[in-house]
Amino acid sequence: MKFHYIALGVSCLIASAAVQAQTSSYPQHAISLTVPYGAGGSTDGIARKFATMLERELGQSIIIQNQPGGAGTLQMRNLARAVPDGYTLGFYSYSTATFTSQVLDVPYKKADFDLLGGIAEFSYGIVAVADSPINNMSDLVNQSKTSKGVFYGVTGAPNNFPFLQLGKITGGQFDQVTYKSSAESINAVIGGYVDVALQGASEYAELVRSGKLKVIASATNERLPWFPNAPTMKEQGFDIGIKGIIGIAAPKGTPAAVKARLEAAIHSVVTADEYEDYLVKTYGMKTYPASAAEFSAYIDEGFPRMRNMIETYDIKGL
Repeated sequence: MKFHYIALGVSCLIASAAVQAQTSSYPQHAISLTVPYGAGGSTDGIARKFATMLERELGQSIIIQNQPGGAGTLQMRNLARAVPDGYTLGFYSYSTATFTSQVLDVPYKKADFDLLGGIAEFSYGIVAVADSPINNMSDLVNQSKTSKGVFYGVTGAPNNFPFLQLGKITGGQFDQVTYKSSAESINAVIGGYVDVALQGASEYAELVRSGKLKVIASATNERLPWFPNAPTMKEQGFDIGIKGIIGIAAPKGTPAAVKARLEAAIHSVVTADEYEDYLVKTYGMKTYPASAAEFSAYIDEGFPRMRNMIETYDIKGL
């Protein structure tokens, strides 16, 4: 019996030593970074810049895997099921985690992930065609109270939240038209199919600069980096603002030493001037250099906030 105990103890020591050796030399080969949208969009562009800089920090290749589908839930499902060894990481979206997971039946929960830190914050603006009579939030609300109402184009949550809130606050009529992509919603504004659209600045910047569209408000809590002359909704008298936060996560159970290595590397990338300049210049966005703990706390706070939105506006699904 004593021999068995000794043998078991030796086995445990060997296994522990093997794990320590593996994590102390991490990473030993290429790492996959999963992204919930297809190639070519702003999220994909952010991922590729982030991956390039993370490669320098870790000394290994970062391979982008685009996994679109299910309003972002397919990628999250795959990430939750991946081997927790530090070689599969993924984008972790605030809206997908806190909102989509409460309106769709998803096969994962927050406890299935190890959050590693924040990396980017989308900046949203409301745009109208250049010759529209809607020039600001007051004009928008005034039209919503006429027989015409306001038709707005979005791709879904959280872009539609400000309009849902405006309807509740003002009693105006705001009718949603949902599009498959940001580009489609912007084209709908140009074509006169909707009055306004709410999207990220990179989706309409050139059209604003060329005089085809105008920004009537920033829909975030700060003015848009590319269009600082457009006041926020709050500055125009409506206490409304949305955030589109992206972070990085790994499957639950990733070794502590590996997580610590990744958290440090991610923070180093996100706080670098090169990365910040890229986001601002390329997409009109800001970095979101939250630690793993800060990012996790923000996500936790989001669940009751989104539940309240869902119940208040009787949101049934996507």
